[in-house]
Amino acid sequence: MEYSMVGKRIKEYRLANKMTQVMLAEKTGLSEMAIYSYETGKRLPALEPLVLLSNALNVSTDTLLCDYVENQNKPSNNGIMERVNNLPEKEQERILKIMDALVSAAG
Repeated sequence: MEYSMVGKRIKEYRLANKMTQVMLAEKTGLSEMAIYSYETGKRLPALEPLVLLSNALNVSTDTLLCDYVENQNKPSNNGIMERVNNLPEKEQERILKIMDALVSAAG
């Protein structure tokens, strides 16, 4: 695992949340120096700081640690929801009703 990639993701999500390093430090209780060290790839956060960071940034720890999770236990929807979301609202409602019926019938 590249420390610098973890740091880049921490910085990316910090900026997406419109936070400074100082703000993130305050929100997590970590030092500004620790935030700087993580973002520059000089240090990798231990488990507890990683959880604090992920909670403060509203992302999963997996999101901060890796680009993708290879062996997810969730079934893939193969882009179905994206395709449904691109339909007109009336068609979306129709499809969601059908999906509700199928899920109810399944169990």
